[in-house]
Amino acid sequence: MEKGFILSLVFAAIVGIFALKNSDKVLIDLFFTKLEMSQAIVIFISALLGAVIAAVLGWVKTIKLKKDIKELNKRVEAIETEKNKLSNLLEAKEEIIMQKTEKNIEDLSQNSETDNNN
Repeated sequence: MEKGFILSLVFAAIVGIFALKNSDKVLIDLFFTKLEMSQAIVIFISALLGAVIAAVLGWVKTIKLKKDIKELNKRVEAIETEKNKLSNLLEAKEEIIMQKTEKNIEDLSQNSETDNNN
């Protein structure tokens, strides 16, 4: 952030020096009128408008990115909720499998005892 600010100040100083070196009067032809003003003022206004346009475009991009982040966070929350549900289901299924395995082992041991007694 500081590098950008310093770079902006350097650029502003360069534009200022350039504008002061070119301070002659110039004729500006707008759409419906003509104006005569200092070339320095035209340069300053052009640089200012460029900075404003860049700031607005940056602001729009920031808003879009924040919106995307919110949407992605909602998706992450939904996926985490689904993951938790699936984990709980998996734990329940594992418990059932363990119970059935224990019952099968118990049944097998009873069958083998019965076979040994016969």
